Amino acid sequence: MRKYLVLFLLICTQWGYCQEDLFSLIEEPEMKVEEPVSATFKGTKIINNQSNEIPAKGVLQFVILHRFGSLKNDFLYNFFGLDNAQVRFSLDYSPLSWLNIGVGRASLFKMTDIWYKAPVIKQIKNGWPVGITLYGSANINGLRWPTDGLERLFTDRLIYVHQILLSHKANENFSILVAPTLVHYNLRQTASQPNSLAVLTLGGRYKLSKRVSLNAEYSPMINRNTGWDGSQSTPFTNALSIGFDIETGGHVFQLHITNSRGLSDPVFLTQTSGSWMDGEIYFGFNISRVFTVKPPKI
Repeated sequence: MRKYLVLFLLICTQWGYCQEDLFSLIEEPEMKVEEPVSATFKGTKIINNQSNEIPAKGVLQFVILHRFGSLKNDFLYNFFGLDNAQVRFSLDYSPLSWLNIGVGRASLFKMTDIWYKAPVIKQIKNGWPVGITLYGSANINGLRWPTDGLERLFTDRLIYVHQILLSHKANENFSILVAPTLVHYNLRQTASQPNSLAVLTLGGRYKLSKRVSLNAEYSPMINRNTGWDGSQSTPFTNALSIGFDIETGGHVFQLHITNSRGLSDPVFLTQTSGSWMDGEIYFGFNISRVFTVKPPKI
């Protein structure tokens, strides 16, 4: 009887092992979680141009952009360019995780703007390689009309900017961005120039340390340097900017030099008049501060 009991226990044990192996074969594989890439850029702007980043849902951001006068224009006499500086304030909010909206005011041309930015596709680690973000702004030139007797409408003040921001974070240290851009003026500046102007923005970031990165951007114009028929040249050049991002707790501090005096979208994209070769370079800074208006649900 004891022999039969031992044999029975051996058979049951072996059956248990076989069953366990069989279950392991038919077990469903774990689902692969797609993890989006984060912190492609530290700030919502590279320097002048937009980055692909937006504040988190429920976060309000206040940004100050300051641009001193030209290094060439009697820099010391003008108190290191402070006497003829330009400034822009903006306030933006993210009501959704994929949408940021804002309003801003720049001193040059008394430009007021409203905008949206929406990351529609995110870069995925070990997967989809490019982040795609849509950006658009409506800008209002606030200068008084000249007293020349011509009738002008409010819509003549409007300038629109549309961008597709294509971003890629190559590794923890290096990120790039390419942004095909369309700038549309309701009122042309000269008779020979088109209402719509194309620009291609190129931007990049290289991380130097945990809190400091080197940023650069270049915005070559496609059809701005000459008139529509090629007969009239304009004084505008391509915007080139180089600077540093410094992360300090609740805000990002950006120091930079650029040949662009303008701080609103259409001005630095299509009306940059400074030249690096001629020493028309402007020192400036951007500073941002974020406030959590609606804490995330736990």
